[in-house]
Amino acid sequence: MNKQILIVEDERDIRDSLKIILELNDYSVETAENGQVGLEKAINLQPDLILCDVMMPILDGFGLLKQLREKAIDIPLIFLTAKAQYNDLRTGMNLGADDYIFKPFKSAELLQSIERRLERKDQLEHHLKTLIDHLEQTILLMVGHEFKTPMHGILAFTNLIKQKANDLANDEIEEFCKYLEKSSQRLQQTFQKIQVYYDLKLSKGVLQSDQTDVALDQLLATIAMQVANEHDRLDDLKVLSMEPHSIHISIELFSIALYELIDNAFKFSNKNTPVSIALTTGLNGVNIEIADHGNQCKAAELSMRSGAIGQIKRSKFEQQGLGVGLALALLIINSQNGQLFFEDLQPNGIKTEISLNQ
Repeated sequence: MNKQILIVEDERDIRDSLKIILELNDYSVETAENGQVGLEKAINLQPDLILCDVMMPILDGFGLLKQLREKAIDIPLIFLTAKAQYNDLRTGMNLGADDYIFKPFKSAELLQSIERRLERKDQLEHHLKTLIDHLEQTILLMVGHEFKTPMHGILAFTNLIKQKANDLANDEIEEFCKYLEKSSQRLQQTFQKIQVYYDLKLSKGVLQSDQTDVALDQLLATIAMQVANEHDRLDDLKVLSMEPHSIHISIELFSIALYELIDNAFKFSNKNTPVSIALTTGLNGVNIEIADHGNQCKAAELSMRSGAIGQIKRSKFEQQGLGVGLALALLIINSQNGQLFFEDLQPNGIKTEISLNQ
């Protein structure tokens, strides 16, 4: 596909001559007779390069470039000017101009400058694509599906909106935006979990500064209700026992661990099957049990994967979960002087037990 160049020039003879020169050299050309029209076409067309006169009515070249940069539109721009004053050069370069060509100019000089800027643009785009590809591969290796699905969804819907914006109805755009927002929130949550995970790793699991006395029974019940509601499975939540108990822990960190483990119980079991929670106390501490009746993984698999970032049977089961969340829950529980155990239930299901010392 030919590179597209936008010529913004108020003198018609110069504008027409430039158009002929560029089209003879296989460029696709659009023209604008002043800076305001040029700005609108630059925004709508997103050309590969702009040739722009400095002195124009309505909006001059500097004003056009300033507004483009304020809108974060980084199209290469070459100024065409009859003035070689230092202040003009400095103003344009400070605004982000890529080059100056002084009138009158030769065709070879113009084409050479255009080719240099387009080549540099291609190199930068290739470099950026390489960096993005590398970052994507790094992320996918770290947490796989938890990043892959929302990230690809964001990219796909963003490209669709960009390409079809003029053809989409308002309700379609609103629906796409809701999807993008949901995917972005999921990515943000995953990043936050990774940050906490590596904070704990770097601190060797010792983060005691925010510990406080917590009514553990109330915290467990609140988080269990929240998760069940998010899965539209309030009727599936069963409270077997909930002995009142206060314990000195980090409420922020422990809430994350409880959420992840209860969330996994719902994700890896079917609707209309029970997910039970229980809190019991003893002489040596307190036990929390979370049980589901799913048939999608075994206790041994969870025990094996709970120490590292990864996912269980992702190729077979498409539920989200058991990525960074499980490894994070283990680190948090260990940081609160606790232990995490998994046990198979018969005929199906897994019991997750959190044991906290007094």
